[in-house]
Amino acid sequence: MRLLVLVILFSFIAGCSPGNNNAGNKVVAQINKYKMTEEDFRYEVKNAPYDEITFLKTEKGRGQYLEGLIEKEVLLQEAQRLAIDREKDFMKSIENYWEQALLRILLERKSKEISGLIHVYDNEIEGYYRDSGEKQPFAKVKNEIRDMIKQKKETEAMNAWIEELKKKSYIKVNEEVLKSIVSQ
Repeated sequence: MRLLVLVILFSFIAGCSPGNNNAGNKVVAQINKYKMTEEDFRYEVKNAPYDEITFLKTEKGRGQYLEGLIEKEVLLQEAQRLAIDREKDFMKSIENYWEQALLRILLERKSKEISGLIHVYDNEIEGYYRDSGEKQPFAKVKNEIRDMIKQKKETEAMNAWIEELKKKSYIKVNEEVLKSIVSQ
């Protein structure tokens, strides 16, 4: 038992030693106190713009890309040194971005969920075709009509979900304050 503890302890110490060269933990570049690891660089390359992927496969391309990342890091560090990251305008822009990203993800997920639940039946398509007075042959416009009906049902379901959320929420509008803001 004591031997097992010693082996585990030794493995832990060896794993934490500065000579450890775990894949992904090697430092590619150091910019002041920031150390960009191989893992960090691979992440950046993986998320590079599509039109740069071929260029990044060359040594020269990777070097130039790294130079751009170093420049970006130097600028970010300068912005932090100047405390721009703590200014109200910056914080508000981050908040706005965060809200938009959160809303986009929520709505995409709910849209996908709703889309999987919505069905369009042939009798609905045929009824729409008859009522629309469409001159083109039914077979030619059937899929287009199906898509249109499905989109309408998805929009209605999304709006109903939002209204249900609003009904479950406590919402109070101060009309006097609202009027004073509008009249200014």
